[in-house]
This record gives sequence, C-alpha cells and structure tokens, in this order.
Amino acid sequence: MYGAFINALIAFVSIAAALFFFVVKPVNALMARRKAGIPADPTTRECPECLSSIPIAASRCAFCTEKVAPAA
Repeated sequence: MYGAFINALIAFVSIAAALFFFVVKPVNALMARRKAGIPADPTTRECPECLSSIPIAASRCAFCTEKVAPAA
C-alpha cells in the first residue's frame, strides 16, 4: 500500500515537473518576448456613440451609422 502511493506520488511529481519545464516555461518566455516588441500605431478608434471599434479614417460608424468627426 505504501509503495503504490509513493510510486504514484513520484510519477505525478516527475510528470508535472517535466510539463512545467518543457511546456509552461518556454511558452511563458515566448509570450514575454512577444509582448516586449514596440507597439504598432493604432488602426482603430472608438465610436463616441456606441463605443465600438471603427477604423481611424471612417467618417460614419458601421454599427450605429452615427457620423463621427475625423481623427485628429
């Protein structure tokens, strides 16, 4: 009984450690590297009426058809 429990515990810890070091750590490193890049210029803005995302050059909202002022 004790041997089976210790065997299962060792197997669980070793599999969890392998997953952590071979999957979680590299993915976190890639995501951190991806976030560190220079942010691009925004291509959208919010409609003042319905707060949906519209292109910067739009003169009318596609969702609520409200006329919007040109972007500054």
